[in-house]
Amino acid sequence: MQFRNAQSLGDGRFDCEIEHPVHGWIPYTLDPADTDKTVDNASLRAAIGTDFQAHVAPDPEEALAQARAAMVISPLQGILTLGEKEWNKVLTYRETATWQERVVIDNAADWVRTSQNIAFFGYLLDYTPEEMDALFIAAAQVTA
Repeated sequence: MQFRNAQSLGDGRFDCEIEHPVHGWIPYTLDPADTDKTVDNASLRAAIGTDFQAHVAPDPEEALAQARAAMVISPLQGILTLGEKEWNKVLTYRETATWQERVVIDNAADWVRTSQNIAFFGYLLDYTPEEMDALFIAAAQVTA
């Protein structure tokens, strides 16, 4: 099997591209725990040998920024996770909010962790950045 651009993920897995007989070069993650035998991972791993880029751990601040950029929840998820007492703080503020702020509170289609509107919610609730992260992580688990 032909491969190229192999890179260690630091946990025994490798990202690479393999040459598919129909589709040409396609991305592939070699995972020793994979039970699917479509690709012979043992043979692929032997072929890769030492021909791979070493794993480089991401900078912690960069990793946190990337994780936060990917955090998106629905208002329903956020409100249910906040609970009535915390959400009432936002609603109390809403009574004195500008028209634009009321529109955001009432009509946001998504809550994006990195948006300035969500940062303002955090300010209103007196939440630390870590508490906001925890809110988004917990809210992402809510299904309705």
